Parts: sequence; structure tokens; C-alpha cells
Amino acid sequence: MRRSHWWVLSLAGLLLAFALRVYRLGDQNVWWDEGFTVWLARQPFLEMTLGTARDTHPPLYYWLLWPWIRLVGDGEFAARYLSAMLGVLTVAVIGAAGRRLDGIPTGLLALWLMGLSRFHIWWSQEIRMYALATLGVALALETALRAQRAPDGWRNWILWALAATAALFSVYLNLFALIPISLGFWLTIPRRLWPRWALAHGMVMIPFALWLAVALPRMATWSAAAQPPSFPQVLRLGLVLWTVGISTYPERWIGLALMLLAGMVVGLAFRFGGTWAELRHRLQHPAWLMLGGGLLFQLLMVWWITQPRSFLYTPRLEARYFIPSLPFFVLLLAWSVGGLFRKIHRRPLVIGLAVGFAFIAARTLPDYYMARHWEADPVLLPYLIHVYARPGDGVILVSGDRFPTFLYYYERGDPAGPRPPVYLVPRGASPVRADTVEAELRDIAARHPRLWLARVESHFQDPEGLVERWLEARFHRSLTFSFRHNALILFSVSPQTPAVPKENLSRLSWIHPLQDPQGILIGYDQIGRIFRPGESIRSGLYLRASPSISWTLRWVHESKEVIARQAISIPDGSGVFRYSAELPITPYTPSGSYTLEIERNGERVARIEGFQVEQTLSPPQPAEIPHRMSARLGDGIRFLGYRLRGTHEGNPPVAYPGSTILLDLYWEAEKPIERSYVVFTHLIGEAFNPATGNPVWAQDDQVPLEGAYPTTHWIPGRPLRDRYELSLPPSMPPGEYILEIGMYLLETGERLPVSGDGADPAARRILLSRIRVLPKR
Repeated sequence: MRRSHWWVLSLAGLLLAFALRVYRLGDQNVWWDEGFTVWLARQPFLEMTLGTARDTHPPLYYWLLWPWIRLVGDGEFAARYLSAMLGVLTVAVIGAAGRRLDGIPTGLLALWLMGLSRFHIWWSQEIRMYALATLGVALALETALRAQRAPDGWRNWILWALAATAALFSVYLNLFALIPISLGFWLTIPRRLWPRWALAHGMVMIPFALWLAVALPRMATWSAAAQPPSFPQVLRLGLVLWTVGISTYPERWIGLALMLLAGMVVGLAFRFGGTWAELRHRLQHPAWLMLGGGLLFQLLMVWWITQPRSFLYTPRLEARYFIPSLPFFVLLLAWSVGGLFRKIHRRPLVIGLAVGFAFIAARTLPDYYMARHWEADPVLLPYLIHVYARPGDGVILVSGDRFPTFLYYYERGDPAGPRPPVYLVPRGASPVRADTVEAELRDIAARHPRLWLARVESHFQDPEGLVERWLEARFHRSLTFSFRHNALILFSVSPQTPAVPKENLSRLSWIHPLQDPQGILIGYDQIGRIFRPGESIRSGLYLRASPSISWTLRWVHESKEVIARQAISIPDGSGVFRYSAELPITPYTPSGSYTLEIERNGERVARIEGFQVEQTLSPPQPAEIPHRMSARLGDGIRFLGYRLRGTHEGNPPVAYPGSTILLDLYWEAEKPIERSYVVFTHLIGEAFNPATGNPVWAQDDQVPLEGAYPTTHWIPGRPLRDRYELSLPPSMPPGEYILEIGMYLLETGERLPVSGDGADPAARRILLSRIRVLPKR
């Protein structure tokens, strides 16, 4: 390959690697580990360094992040950009290491393999130290190969010592990556250079030992491993991560991983072919000693650290523990097949492997990027404190060790203004108890006339809601904001609904002004633009008190269809109030862009655009309903038909004990439904079921779409498909059974009246079909 071609292809690979690592970089909320990293990096430098000594990682990444966020900011994109650049640099170093190992084809292949690796892209988009850890291992490999080829120069030894030191100060797990590199190094250099080898290692171990002297006394001994993994489980997860880059359900991907691994084995077989003397010579190649030994040793060490021990910490098996071994795998794969490119008749194998890896990337990367999604609620919850904050306020945060994600957005929400102090409750590691809640809150309540209670994953530390009950007994509940299983509540000594302070309106960057000739509608806030099922579009409207005026909100789809209407209720009082305009996004909310139209006394006064809904379901078409029916439940719910799966052909359909029947029900609302109903699906027999004490032998009762689409959220005129699973007991006697459905109120158990096809008005049920259960085959 010509040198010009090498540089063009290398540059193209690096540009692609850069694009893949910055694409949608900021399109995901900061999660717990990232929040903790930024929280620690926000501390003074010395305090941060001592904090890392108590953590499970060395300080080098924090030392880089500390000036970085002060220079460019700590937003999701800005803070992650450091890891992305470290990832691109790793791709370049891997290419150089491959070229130094076995020439241009191997280097080019290694560069592209690392550049397209979903596993490496993943950790190059996290505010964590794993991109740096991978770079440290890659640099240690490249400088080791450099020094192995020219061992007489001191410069190469110094470079290796610096690279190894950087690797060790990235993550402690890198120690196990350096051991096989060092051994391979030692076995392939002349004996006269062993003192130089020892001196280089001394340059690495002395600063690391000094750091351990600071860190070890501060480290805690704890265990997070519920069930220690076996070595085959570790091996399977490692193979899938190195090749496919997916950590969930690795058993689904192991076949694809083994196919790529088989290509590596074929390449190794060609390299190790020949006489016994030639084989012995090839086995002494530094690539086999460093790369093959490194992979195996890393797997063993990952398995070992997840086994119960009596010192330091025992983590559960996590994908990130395999990232330091990725350079070993990529270089071994590139080295095993790169040399075949020189043989014309073997090039199809190399091309096939390259196409296979590119196919894996094309197959898995779109799903990875699609999963990256920025939600508004984690930002909106702490932001609302800044909207209403007054001098003297305090914030009680009940979240246990999950406080970093809250503080990340809380400290960014109003950087210019005064922030109410945050009190972490409970102060210790133990959950709140009835006999400790008074001691936790008494002094805090005495210092503040208003207290915000932020419940963020509070079920871990206050499952009984003791903090909320204590505050409610002593303060008035002035405001309540619900965010699925989280909540924000303002407790105040005054029973009045609080107004928004004027100084807050002019300071907060999320608030946008609106031009209203009457000066009543002042502005709005809009946090988040893209929404998915399970979320809610929430836009705050800022209005001056005017209870006599009638306000109406309309959520309008891009098709001009009005999806929802709301009437604004403004409390009595003076000042500016915030009204939350909300649109829950259900699985069947139409995808596309939305506009919020604001009407006053029947006239439109404002439009707010820029809301986008994605990844929702299209309504089912009548042609896809195998068994059409026309029935009604209550006032406004139509039953359109059903589909059976898991049964065998027959009249009636046939099923067997121990099997599962899948039942798809098709519904449509004729008008908005005011109550949330539970759908019941029963398989009724003539004999009583001893397990239930009634003739029900199989059932699946649930709020539609497993709770994701309650009837109160159904959009009139838009059909939906709803699935239920009926598991037949293995002891179920043969015979004919009746499949019935219906709806009832969970609070009372009262069923909705029914009419139409299959209706049994007396029992308030709809009969779908008979099912014949035959003896086990």
C-alpha cells in the first residue's frame, strides 16, 4: 500500500471516529456516575483529589476534568467532549501501534476497528475515566512495541514509563493490563537491558505507591456483588462487548461474536502455520505475548475482582471493566488477519472480516444512538426551585446516594442567583426511621420559613414518606409538582399559593418573554424539545393574576388535529403565577411536531412551537384485526376485535397445559374517558380452580399497555392494540374453556356495562371464544 493511500485512509478513519464520538454527544441526561464525577470536579482542587482517594478510581481523569469544565463549562456536551477527544486520540494511537506491530495493513485495520467499535464509542461519550483508561493502555502498548524494536534508546523507555503511569492513574484495573505488557517486554529484550527495564518500572511504581499510601487508608470495604459471576459468564460478556459492544442480554449476540472470533482464529492459524521450529519462533513474537496474554489475564482479573473478598470493595460484573482490554482485542484481531492481506489468495478472508465488522457496526450503532435521549424532567424539577426561590428558603433532598444528578442540574439552573442551601436527608447511610426523622429535620425547619422537599428516588431512603409527613404536620403544602415517581413539594408557613418573584423572571435563562397587549401573559419556559412515550411535555406559562378571564390551551399536532385541551385556573392573589401546561406522551400519541396555542376569552393570544414527539406507535388498521367485533363498554369505549396467538388450529382453537396464550385486544375511545379502568382477561372453566377457589384458570388484569396507556389518556378516534398473556397451569384439566374480557374500576371492582357482539350484560363481560385444552402431548 502506498504511503499516500495510508494517510488518506487513516485520516478518513479518524474523521469518522471523531464524527461517531461527537454525534448526539449531549443528547442524554447526566446519570449517577457522571453526576458524581462532575460534583467532585466542582470542588476545590485539593478537596477533589482527596475525594478521589476515597473513591474507587485514581485521580488523573479528575485532574484533567477540573480545568476542563472551568474552561469550557460543565454542560452535557462540553463535559463529555473531553472523553470524546480522548477516544479519538486512542483510535490514532491504536493505528500507530498496529502499524508498528506488523506494518501498514495491520495499522489501518486496527484504526478502523477501534474507530467503529460501539463499545469504545459508548465510553467515549461518558463523563468518566474509561476513555482515558483505554488511551493509557493503548499508549503503553504502542510505546512498549516502540521500545522493543529500539531498546537501546532512553527516550523510548521514558515514553513507556509515562504511558504506563498515565494508565495506572486512570483506573486501578489497568494494573492488570500492564502486567502482561511488562512480562512480554521483559521476555523479548536482551538480558543486558533488564536493569533499564527495572528502572522504567520504578519510575512507574514509585508515584503509584505514593498515591496508594494516600488512598488505601481512605478506601472503604464494601460489596455490591449479589451473585458472583462464573468465568464462562465473564468470558461470554467480554466476547460480546469486544465485538458487538452490547452489554444487555449477551446471550442474544454470542453467535455473532463467535463468528468474528472464528475469523481471528483462522488468521492466527495461518500465522502459526509451518514447522515446529517456526512455530516456536512465532510464539515468541511480542504480539502474542502481550496481546494474547493481556486478553486472557484481563478476563481472569475481571472475574477475580467480582468474587467476594474481605478487603476493599467487590463490585458487580459491569461492562466498563472490560474497556481496558479492548486495545488488546483490537490489535490481536488486526494482527491476526492483517498479515494475510499480503497474500493475494487470502485477501477475500480479510475483506470478509472487515465487511463483517462493518456490518456489526451498521447493525448496532443506530440503536445505540437512538437510545440516547435527553429528558426534561430531571432538569425541570430543580429548576422550579429557582423559579420560586426566595431568600431564606431551604431544600431538603431525600435521595440517598443519588444526590449527584439532582445537584448537577440544580447548580447549573441559576448560576448567577443565590441558591437555597440543600440538606441531604438522611445525613447517614441508614434510611429515615420514625424515631430519627425528628432529629433529622428539627434544626433545618427552625432555620427556614419555607422548605422545598425534593423526592428523587426517595424510596431508597424514605420508603414510608416519613419526611413528607413530618413537614406536612408543621407547614402548609403550598405547591406540589409530580414527576412520575419523583416529586417537588413546597412547604410554607403561609397557606397562600406563592407568586413568582419578579427578580427571578428577569434572571432565569429558560424563561422567554411573550408580547401581550394587555400585559397579562408575560412569558413561558420551555425545557426540552423532543419527547417520547412515558414523558410529558411541560411548558410553564407566566401570567399576572386575573381570575375573571377565561383561558384555554390547545395542543395542536402538525396535521392540525387538536390532541388535547386544558382550561387554565389562576389562583386568587397578586403578582405573577406560573401555570404548568402539560401533555402526557402516551404510546399512541401521534408522532411529529406540536404547537401550544393559548386562547383568552375565545381569541388566540400566543403560540409556542418547537415540541417534537417521536417513537410512538401508529394506530392499528382494521385489516390487521383477525376477529373483528363491535361492542361497547360503558359510555364511550368501543371494542373492535381481537387476535389470538399461542393456540393451534381447530374449532374451537386448541391449547395445552403449561403453554401461554397471547391475546391482542383492539380498542377505541369515542370521547375523552374520565376514569382509569383495568382490563380483565379470564379463561373460565366448568370446574373450580383449586389455586384460585373459582372457575378462573388463567388471567391477566392490567391497565392497558402494562400501565403505560391508561384510559384517561386515550385519544378519541385513535384505535390501539393492547396485549395480554394468559399462562395455562401445567395441572389444567382437559376440556373447553371460555375466554372473557371486560373492564372494571380498581377502587371498587365494579365492572363497566357492556353491549354489542359477544356481550353478556348480566355478568358485564364480553365473550370472545371457546378454547379447547387437550392433555399434554
